Amino acid sequence: MNELIKTKGINFGLYYGLFLISLLLYAYAIDINFFVSYWYAGLVFVSFFVNGFWVLGSLKKAQDGFMSFKEGFSVFFISNALALLISAVLTFLIFSVIDPELQNTVKELTILTTTEMMENFNVPMDQMDQAIEDIRNQDNFSLVAQIKGYFSTLAISSIMGLLFALILKKNKEEEY
Repeated sequence: MNELIKTKGINFGLYYGLFLISLLLYAYAIDINFFVSYWYAGLVFVSFFVNGFWVLGSLKKAQDGFMSFKEGFSVFFISNALALLISAVLTFLIFSVIDPELQNTVKELTILTTTEMMENFNVPMDQMDQAIEDIRNQDNFSLVAQIKGYFSTLAISSIMGLLFALILKKNKEEEY
């Protein structure tokens, strides 16, 4: 593998991972309601696209405007795999080691937010009760849940990475 791809992937993965953990630390230390806000989800979603196009654009620029599909996907994958790993490890540490009670607090906030949203959409009471029960039974912060979340998020982001690499690829024209 090209050394430039590894370097770019690792560097952008560290930056993206730092951004993700800064959101997590902000929610933990300053505003616990941020965990269940649309802003949190929105920032994570937007940052995914920004990082994806930024890392691919950076690689393409460093290679004089050229980037193969394989190179693009590789740098994208390395970047996302590292960032998601950093985020998953810190999430596990905060919710399972540092402050295990935080799980219950975030669960209750999630139930409150979900209930308000479902009431706004006039969802029948039996469906709301079922949704609340499902939330209470979930364990989103255990080691197993973090591992599952890591790999499922990596798989979904990899599909997007394939699309990004396909869109931005530009191969050198070969001379005969």
